[in-house]
Amino acid sequence: MKNLTHVILLFISTIFVVDSVVAQNIEKTKGVEIEDWETGDMSQYDWETGGNASWFVTDQNPYEGVYCAKSGVISHNQSSWLSLVYEAYMQDTISFWFKVSSEGNWDYFRFYVDNVEQDEWSGEVAWQQTYYIVNAGTHTFKWEYDKDGSVNSGSDCAWIDYIRFPVSEVQALFASSTTEACVVETVEFTDLSTGPIISWEWTFEGGVPAASTEQNPSVTYSNTGIFDVSLIVTDGVEIDTIISEDYITASDVPGTAAPPSGLAILCGSWGSTVYSTTGATEATSYDWVLDPPEAGTINGNGTSISVLWTDGFSGDVTLKVAGVNFCGMGQYSIPIFISVYLPEVTLEPFDDVCEDEPAFELTGGLPDGGEYSGPGVTDGWFDPAIAGAGTHTITYSYTDPENCENSAEETIFVDPCTGLSNNIDMINIMIFPNPSKGSFFLQLNLDNNDIVDLRIANSMNEVVFYDSHVLNSKNYSKEINLENCSKGLYYLHILGKETNLVKKIIIQ
Repeated sequence: MKNLTHVILLFISTIFVVDSVVAQNIEKTKGVEIEDWETGDMSQYDWETGGNASWFVTDQNPYEGVYCAKSGVISHNQSSWLSLVYEAYMQDTISFWFKVSSEGNWDYFRFYVDNVEQDEWSGEVAWQQTYYIVNAGTHTFKWEYDKDGSVNSGSDCAWIDYIRFPVSEVQALFASSTTEACVVETVEFTDLSTGPIISWEWTFEGGVPAASTEQNPSVTYSNTGIFDVSLIVTDGVEIDTIISEDYITASDVPGTAAPPSGLAILCGSWGSTVYSTTGATEATSYDWVLDPPEAGTINGNGTSISVLWTDGFSGDVTLKVAGVNFCGMGQYSIPIFISVYLPEVTLEPFDDVCEDEPAFELTGGLPDGGEYSGPGVTDGWFDPAIAGAGTHTITYSYTDPENCENSAEETIFVDPCTGLSNNIDMINIMIFPNPSKGSFFLQLNLDNNDIVDLRIANSMNEVVFYDSHVLNSKNYSKEINLENCSKGLYYLHILGKETNLVKKIIIQ
């Protein structure tokens, strides 16, 4: 019986033969060539031995099993060799285990391939394995123990055991251009068999042709499925068979995907929503298309994906999907029509207020039922003193019964109103139309007899209109053209010794 190491090496050897072949579940009928001397003699191969003494088979100190080979007993300036002429059918390796006990650096154990030394060992060497690459063809392998002219040391010999030779039998092997074929695609099969093969018998389950005697046939597959391939080769004497089960997977482009399912009406503030399809036959991934693309971002490529909606987007959207595999893309599904909406929320502009005015309830937000927020805002009331002087943004947020939220913003200007005339009620200011497209008509009635400067600035405090030393006329009027100014909020500032007043102007 062979020991466990022998079994493992046989397994490794078999793998080496087929590792370059594109195949699965391969059933082989051939083994590897092994000389382990377990016959008890040299009858397994046509060994030759010579020199001053012949090698012999012994049961003393084998590497594995019961027997090994040992060099003959020789004296000074003598040698003992063992050789074998061997035909290899493909490039492979020769390996063997060896042991040496000799005078170090003087008596040597050497290995030759075709009379070319491959390596040498001397001294005390415990059992170890070595490998050498051998090309296809006929070779002479030679092992020799050689002594110099003096001194004996150790056992004065060499041992070898468990030689694994290159492949020397007919072996059926093949490869193919692909193992995943599309329907009507041509698959090229390549014979990689070793030995002087004279005939080939191929069988292609599900293929066209179903059988072939060509060395390198071409095959197509008309139907989808998973199919076996087998090859029988012979050199006229030996026959070998390789069977690869489930070797070819034949596929077609995916079928049409089912229309996506998911929410068809949704709020643009919800963030993301999930959509899915029941899938397309033979699809390995999916291509999802959102139109318009700026509506959101698709995450995923399977039967279920999520759409991250662009913040603030609203409108009509379509979503479709197609199956994809290595054969291509199937037809797109019927799209799902999605309506992304936001509640319509508006907020009326605010009048300017003085910093010392009392808190007041905010109004002007629609639809009713929303919430106001911003500097100085508490429970829908605005306190100018808390907000402080300057321009502040007030936000009106509304959530509809479907839990969809939207908001609108306006600014409110808080004026310190320092030095404001005690007779402010006697100042009559008219500016119209307001809002306008940029053309305004201003009328002032300054009953307090103050001389004022007029200045109009934008929200960045950039002056766009200025008129100084307006006299204490009761009827000052002027047409102001701001049509070259950008749309937005502007401030009319009326400033005199006794007057400090700000009015808001809107250009639409």
